[in-house]
Amino acid sequence: TMIQEKIESTIISGKKLPKPISYICKYLDENNYLISGFFELSTIGIDDMLHWFRKNPHAVDELIPFGRGACGDVYCLWLTNGLCPEDAPIVMFGSEGELLVLAKDSKEFCKLLCLGYSEVGLEDHTVAGKEYSKTEKFRDYIVGIYNFELPETGEFIIDQANKLYPYFKTWVEANAR
Repeated sequence: TMIQEKIESTIISGKKLPKPISYICKYLDENNYLISGFFELSTIGIDDMLHWFRKNPHAVDELIPFGRGACGDVYCLWLTNGLCPEDAPIVMFGSEGELLVLAKDSKEFCKLLCLGYSEVGLEDHTVAGKEYSKTEKFRDYIVGIYNFELPETGEFIIDQANKLYPYFKTWVEANAR
């Protein structure tokens, strides 16, 4: 897809986006926005991430940025411990310095996007997303591909990811500024 090619052209390692993210790209090529709330796919690229890692610029080699939020939050695949993009968790670098692990992989991130949070990384995930009805078209598309059960809230998806990757913030701080 066109959007996928643009994002992949920013990946220095030459790695490809995982299948679930490429499905989001395909959806966008065919339907335009809205995916979920203010979440957007983005060609932000590694160069834009370097300001987080002045201490160790090579740390960005473990990240593949692919999305943005309304306030400039950046969503990335985190290739920790040599994980391939398909198995990598989704992390968020918040514009106010928030460092969050949102999903254990991109398939779980798609579930989170289906739940209708306007700011997928920055909301109370113990309650249902207020934009749920607006994400119906995207939700039908993703559920049509994966046929998975969606939880009512994002709490379990995020808790599960944080149990698997509790060291994200420590990793960023060890390599940052």
